[in-house]
Amino acid sequence: MSSTGDDMGFFGELWAKQHGKQLMLSATAFGASAILLMVSAYQLLFLQGDSEWGEFTGAAIGMIVLSSLMLIIATPEFLNLRGHVNLLEELKQIESTSELKRRKSEGDEAANILGAGHAVAWEDFLVEKGLKKRK
Repeated sequence: MSSTGDDMGFFGELWAKQHGKQLMLSATAFGASAILLMVSAYQLLFLQGDSEWGEFTGAAIGMIVLSSLMLIIATPEFLNLRGHVNLLEELKQIESTSELKRRKSEGDEAANILGAGHAVAWEDFLVEKGLKKRK
């Protein structure tokens, strides 16, 4: 196996092409899956015996399986990306220039991973603090 990214597979390449949109996509998948799981669980717990809603029990079981699988896939990526956002926010709260210089590489990596507006905002922050020159 090569470590150049040639062996990422179809879904890995598709995900990599979404750079800058990954946080939004993973948050949407996470939220939609969580809502679907809760609605399906509600149907099974409270509406299963109802005459009007009882016929949806099979669909609710299927939706619980589907939403659980989606959560298993989306949650780790969402939490990872959200952690990078939180790191950038934490770094922006640092007052000490020396501490900020010491941790600048962490912020650079997080901004790189998040891409899009996060990278621009991080660069603007560094320019404002005098730690980077405007390109």
